[in-house]
Amino acid sequence: MKQKFTPIRVFMIVIVLCVLLELIMYKEISFYHTTNITFYGASFFLIIGLFGASISSGFFDFFHFSMRKAAFNIRKGRHSDDEFHVKPLSKVVGNGFSFYLKVGSGLLLVCILTLIAFYLFER
Repeated sequence: MKQKFTPIRVFMIVIVLCVLLELIMYKEISFYHTTNITFYGASFFLIIGLFGASISSGFFDFFHFSMRKAAFNIRKGRHSDDEFHVKPLSKVVGNGFSFYLKVGSGLLLVCILTLIAFYLFER
């Protein structure tokens, strides 16, 4: 049976890797170090997810169309409005970014909870 990467599985794997990295680097587990390490993972996933969300929203469609049209006209050596069809960039990206947003949001939630726990219990 084929194992599928779901956001929950990736989230759990990243949490385990963060704890292992914390044990290797700092030789202890503390809320402070857990906050710092999970923030790096959360920022990685959220940056990819938000970049995908901004592209799929259609924000860059006109820019993409203009650049493709300019490159087409330069290559063909003509400056006319011939039949030129470009699939919008928002349709190409699809909804794959939601996976990264879910994993990044979960990691950010863990980061915030460990930061609160740090100020409540360790400080």
